Formats: sequence, C-alpha cells, structure tokens
Amino acid sequence: MRTAITGSVAMTMAGNALEAGNAGDKQTLKPATPEWRNRQAGMTYRMFGNTGMMVSEIVMGTTPWKSEDLLPVMDAAREKGINYIDTAPAYAKGEAERLVGRYLKNTGSRDQIFLSNKISFYDEFVHNLIRDVLKGLPQEKRNAIENKAEELIELRGVMKPGYYFEFFGGQSRKFKPAFIKQLVLEEYGRMQSWKPKIKAHMRKLVENSLKATQTDYFDVLHCPHGVAIPEMLDDDNIRELFEELKQKGIIRFAGFSAHNDVAGNLEHGIDLGYYDCAMVAYNIANHAALETLLYRAKQQGMGIVAMKVARIISEPDTPQWRIDKLNAAVEEDHSIHAKSYLWALQNPNISCCVSDLTSPAMVADNTGVTGRKIQFGQV
Repeated sequence: MRTAITGSVAMTMAGNALEAGNAGDKQTLKPATPEWRNRQAGMTYRMFGNTGMMVSEIVMGTTPWKSEDLLPVMDAAREKGINYIDTAPAYAKGEAERLVGRYLKNTGSRDQIFLSNKISFYDEFVHNLIRDVLKGLPQEKRNAIENKAEELIELRGVMKPGYYFEFFGGQSRKFKPAFIKQLVLEEYGRMQSWKPKIKAHMRKLVENSLKATQTDYFDVLHCPHGVAIPEMLDDDNIRELFEELKQKGIIRFAGFSAHNDVAGNLEHGIDLGYYDCAMVAYNIANHAALETLLYRAKQQGMGIVAMKVARIISEPDTPQWRIDKLNAAVEEDHSIHAKSYLWALQNPNISCCVSDLTSPAMVADNTGVTGRKIQFGQV
C-alpha cells in the first residue's frame, strides 16, 4: 500500500515528468510585471498566472464569515503576509461580503489586498427562465428532458466514485438542472432573446457586490460560481460581461470556480482561452485527474487557486485511506490541515491554496508551511 501511495503521488506531482509529457502544450507568454501587495518577510509569494499579481501561497477564504468576531483573524492574516481575500454573496447570506467591506474600509487596507468575488446567483436566474419554458411544455416532453439529463449524468461519469467527491451538502444536485438547462437551450434557443434581461441582472449582482464590499473594483471576478458542466462556460453572456467590466475598470481578471467535474470543466476553461484564472477543488484524493491540466493551465498563463485542499481529509467521516495517503506522502509532523497545504504547495502549477481561516492560531498553523520544499515519502 505504501509503495502504491507514495509512487503515485511522486509520479503525478513531479514537475519534470509533467513538463516532459506535455511539451507540446507550451506557449510563449510575455512575462507580466510583478505586482506586490502586503509583502511580508516569512511569506512566500507566487505569480498568479500571467496576471502579474504576486499572491501569498495561502490566501483567505470567507465561507464561514458570519460575525465581526472573525475580523481580528484578518489582522493576523495580514501580519503573516496574506494578501488575497476570496468572498462571495452566497457566503453567509451576504454577510461575508459585508464583513470584508467593513474591514477593508475601517483599516484602509484595500490597496494591500487582491480582492476576489463571484457572481453567485447568475445560474439561479437563468434556471428560473428555463423553468418558465418547461412549464409551457407537455408533461411527456418535460419527462423526456429530465430522463435525458439523468442519462447524461451517467454517460459522462461525473458522479463516478473516485472522480466525484462531495465537499458540501447538495453539491450533486447541481448536475441535473445544469443538463436540463443545456438541453432546453439546445432545443429552444431562447438565450439570444433573453440576453438583455440576463445581462441587466448580472450587472445588478455585480453592483450589489461592489456596494457590499465597499470597493469600486474587483481584482478577480468568478462566473460561473460552482460550474457544474463544461457547457456552462460557453455562455456568451458571461464572456461579454467580463469584457465590458474589464473595459470599465470594474474587474481586472476573469475566472470561474469548480467543485463538480473538475477535470472536465478545467479542461474546457483552458481550451476557451479567455479565462485568466480558475478556482478548483484540488487535494490528495482527486489530484490524479488534474495534474496534466494544471500544467496546461500554467503554460497558458492561468492562475490557479486550489480549494478544498484540507476539507477532503478533515471531515468526521473521512475515509482512512485519504489520511493514510497524505501521511505516506508527507511524513513531517504537522496538523492535518497544514500537512494538506504543504502537500499541495509542492505543485508549482498552482498559484495558491485558499483556506477558511477562522482564528489567529489557524492562520499561524497554515502559513507555517509556506515556502517549504520537501521530498515526498520514500519507498
């Protein structure tokens, strides 16, 4: 077991093996000028794709931010050199955004932070339009579309054990509505006529987030937030809005986030070519499907935020094999969370790992493994 575990990790994480196996994917990129914010001794920084942003290896997530009691954690994070905050209107029913905004305004630290946000409720709005179409169809037709969606879930293997991993409740329920949406659009083609109302709604969502975070721009904006199937990335409304917001200076860079079908969505995002970055689930359990794609993403100049790095091994019902695999790869004595980040940061093709930091002690623990280069456990 130890031989299989350590051999698998070492082979998939080895930079020279990845480089040799994907030489044809290399592209010549003009190096970006490094942009530094909150640079502190003791923290290691990496270029965020080809954006120029030099981001801390550990960045701050705000999923659980519900109370101002968490704001001192940001002080601790800044002291350690963390310079990137990720938030979303979906987190804590919007309270996370508001807390981030209050903190940045009260401390005058906006120019020290790369701020990332998401258009969280775009998909829900489009799904409502799709439901209106479905209501006008005969029951037999609706059943046929639902059955086809279920067939596609099975055909694509997006729920296959060992490929699909559950990170939050209801995650798997994202697939069926996404496939139904796609099937309806393919058959009825309503998207063009819906464009004005869809874009107006998207602009409103962005305006709301700007007000909540008390800023006039985002360094990074993600849409879709939690893409389920690759076809969602083909949405012209998203691409066109990104272009508009960039021209107006409201956003600097465009990204998407993915928990489901991570390899399929990342591959399509790379192929499309207009995404500057992506936020993807990457950890000791699912990494084998992603290593080559992460290399391709970096060669194309995409910044990669690794998320769900520690959650995969820290839940109460975590299967023992995941912990065994991590311990076999990283033999040093750290908390299970810090060990997960240390493992992920050995990959030069990711830009940073996001952590939902909720205490100064957690900040110290997780940032304590930055800048480290280790050898994975030997057979």
